[in-house]
Amino acid sequence: MISIIIGNIIALIASILMVYSGMLKQKKKILYFQTVQIGLSVISNIILGGITGAIINALSLIRNILCYKDKLGIKEKIVITILAIILTLKFNNLRYIGLLPLISTVTYIWLMNIKDVKKFKFLIAFTMLMWFIYDIVIKSYTSAIFDFMNIVANIVTLFQIKSVKN
Repeated sequence: MISIIIGNIIALIASILMVYSGMLKQKKKILYFQTVQIGLSVISNIILGGITGAIINALSLIRNILCYKDKLGIKEKIVITILAIILTLKFNNLRYIGLLPLISTVTYIWLMNIKDVKKFKFLIAFTMLMWFIYDIVIKSYTSAIFDFMNIVANIVTLFQIKSVKN
């Protein structure tokens, strides 16, 4: 029980940093705080037994650092994708649920450059849904709450964008 509490406290801090980074306007600062947030998520996932989540978050940490340094190209995306697939399949301890962080991250890394804001919002909602389900299973309830709020915010924004254009 203590590991669930500690894991959720760390996940709460990570989620607050995620929200804070969403309010920032400079890309370097956003990436910095997202990187700290992802690092905390790695720790939280390990404590809660979410091995594939920890692996995917660790690779996302590398992705963000490369992006921060403007070095996230096609080759880097391929390497991260291959590592994500291999490591997830090797260390997955949650059957199909353990694949959700992989699906989320691979989808996001290859579609994150979408220019259409509606499609990007849908992408975020879809990838957050994968994490929402995963976080509930590993008992990362604080992360799941923030995942859910993120999904709702993106769907509401999608409807707002749609109604403005009509």
